Amino acid sequence: MSGLLSHLLPGEDAGLIRPAFGKAAVGGDDFGAGMWPLHLAEYLGDPTHWRHDPGMVVLAPRAAEDSSHVPFLIDATALSGPVQDIVVTIDYSPFAHALTFQPGRALPFLSFGVKYEVAGALRASARIGQGWHVGAAWVSALGGGCSAPATVHARPDWQQGFGQMRARLWPETGRLVVNIRHPQDTGLADGIPAHHLTELELLDTDGARIAHLELHEPLEENPSLTFILPPELAAHPVTIRARDNLADMFTGTVRPDT
Repeated sequence: MSGLLSHLLPGEDAGLIRPAFGKAAVGGDDFGAGMWPLHLAEYLGDPTHWRHDPGMVVLAPRAAEDSSHVPFLIDATALSGPVQDIVVTIDYSPFAHALTFQPGRALPFLSFGVKYEVAGALRASARIGQGWHVGAAWVSALGGGCSAPATVHARPDWQQGFGQMRARLWPETGRLVVNIRHPQDTGLADGIPAHHLTELELLDTDGARIAHLELHEPLEENPSLTFILPPELAAHPVTIRARDNLADMFTGTVRPDT
């Protein structure tokens, strides 16, 4: 099954990025194995109605070249019905809850990068009504991504670029890419306190919310996030507003490419 854009990506014909389903999606175990029973209860409220759904597409590399940057693409556009929330969890991570995405008026599509401490499955759970539709991808990783210090701390002037925001919006496709310079410190590296983004939202020209993200420690350093907006929103400026756990605020506005 292909999602909104996955069938256009290079390598799918060779099976390099094709989403895995069933046991292959979670490292060969049954889908209910690993940390899933605990995460199901803690982060999804132990719902009665949930199922592994091939319509919840999760794309990822089979092996992480860099445990501090493991890219994922989540595409729930093949699901029937409006998606209220997408909860992303990582098995065997010291920070299991990576993010919660409320698509709102955006499409239920998101790409991002996370830090991996050990090999395991990342699971994306989309809520439609009272039911959850779950997809996953297993990534082999040497680990250490969550406990290593951010690379910016090797430079004495790293704070000069802190909080800079860059974004680009393509109105013909609705693709919006947002990048924020932020160390995303988890607090596990010796002598470096936790300092990470906690929230990001997209606003339209009237200041009304388009989409919202609740963010946690596993999000990669200097995160880059990709959204898909419908044509009526992508044709106009979009404001990005974010904050972190130390109450730093970041705001910027992107205008459509012409």
